[in-house]
Amino acid sequence: MILHQVEDYRILGTIARAEQVPGATADAIRHYEQALHHCPETDFSEKAATLSNMAGVVAQQGDIERALQLWQESLEIQERIGDVQGKAATLANMAWIAGEQGDRIRQFELNGPAAQALAQVKAYGDLFTVLSNLGATAPDHSDAYLAQALWLGIRIQTSLSDLINLLRFFYNRVPQGDGMEPLLAATALFVCQVRGAGHPQLNDLQHTSLQMVDNAAVSQGVEVDSPETLTHWMAAQQLNDPQVFLPRLNQQLVAMIGNHWLFDPTGFSSNPLQISN
Repeated sequence: MILHQVEDYRILGTIARAEQVPGATADAIRHYEQALHHCPETDFSEKAATLSNMAGVVAQQGDIERALQLWQESLEIQERIGDVQGKAATLANMAWIAGEQGDRIRQFELNGPAAQALAQVKAYGDLFTVLSNLGATAPDHSDAYLAQALWLGIRIQTSLSDLINLLRFFYNRVPQGDGMEPLLAATALFVCQVRGAGHPQLNDLQHTSLQMVDNAAVSQGVEVDSPETLTHWMAAQQLNDPQVFLPRLNQQLVAMIGNHWLFDPTGFSSNPLQISN
């Protein structure tokens, strides 16, 4: 390709991103390298983005060491120019690689500042993912991070399957018979109801949620011998009323988080899932 104008280095980056498909990674890397070569020294933002994108492709090829070096170069530029959103994405990518390598401590060290940077730029969908990862891997205060992920997830339009999976993961983490079990199960069922329309996996997610409710009832000493028994138990525990069980869950989540918030919760609705009054 003959480069006729300064902006062509951006075109190379666009071509490289289009080539990030299986079987074309070598071409993508080649075009990223050309884009870096022709990128003006003063275009720090483009250089950082190109380094980060290239690192992702290199990581797909299995060269983790080089990918981390590229992400580190990108991170240094992003910190220098104050690119908080780019920094957050780079940190999250590096944390993911650390997790893939089994380095849980490094993963935690990277995910913490990634979460704070994502919160700063209000990238709440990505923040939900990072908080969920922290909840699953952090050596300390993992329950506080898990609680933050769930607190956030029921206030933003995150993936239904991701939210149900988090609720199930949380459910499996609390002790059997704990009073939080029914609240998590009822929330899962309610989330399917209010967000599930048209979802291709709705039947499976509803089944998972109903199984959680059933298990929660059994853990509370209820002999579930029919759907009617389960329905009556839910009504008696007010687990069919989101204006009752959601505030209860919210209260327990806040207590679990304590002073370990990684983002400012004050800008969010106090009404999770926007239930009608």
